[in-house]
Amino acid sequence: MTFPFDLSLIELVFISVLLFASAAVQGILGFGFAVISSPILVQIEPLLVPQILSLLALPMAYRIYQREKKEVDWKPFKFLFLGRVIGGPLGLLLLINLNERLLSISVGAIVFFAGVATFNEWTLERNNQTSWIAGSLSGIFAMIAGVGGPPIAILYRGASGKEFRPSLNAVFTFGIIITLSLLFISGEIYRDHLVLILYLAIPVSLGLKLSSSLFSDVSDATISKGVTYFSIISGLIVIFRNII
Repeated sequence: MTFPFDLSLIELVFISVLLFASAAVQGILGFGFAVISSPILVQIEPLLVPQILSLLALPMAYRIYQREKKEVDWKPFKFLFLGRVIGGPLGLLLLINLNERLLSISVGAIVFFAGVATFNEWTLERNNQTSWIAGSLSGIFAMIAGVGGPPIAILYRGASGKEFRPSLNAVFTFGIIITLSLLFISGEIYRDHLVLILYLAIPVSLGLKLSSSLFSDVSDATISKGVTYFSIISGLIVIFRNII
């Protein structure tokens, strides 16, 4: 039996377990899905990033957005959205023109940045200029690595959960739609991506559904720290593996 992208059965099972665990973390924290899975997926098959992550993340982001859209502060959102519109095409140019080695290094650098930013609790003053810059970086990062959250998280760090979570998922939802639209138009989404989604939607759904029971004895703070350390270490490993 032939699997999409000529993946072996062992690779497909490993990816399923990886995405199950990533989705479970996402279900608890509201983030972590792409940060955990992206640096590993790009080493198995670079063509999986960002396509598979974006296709799988859209339903998750949209579900949360629908639940909390009344809480979104739309005034600053328009500048974030403008940034995603700018950053998406720029990221696509990089995605198309980078070879596999440089793409892997870029993914590692983005994931490493995400971990360091969280560890050091970097913040930015929120205004129109920083919003569109963060949106642009988010669009570039999402197109290259499927990891568009860190610039937005830096912008909203210190904000209340009621303000942060709805805005973040609104950016994710519309941003992923932009990313996928550009990938479809440019022909960067293949039949194998769509077939693979049929395999991987099941472990992702199970991870989300079982997240609370899987991590019932572990605090959110501990899981968050684990994701941060994993991002830093995995990002460095990917970078050095492709440099040396």
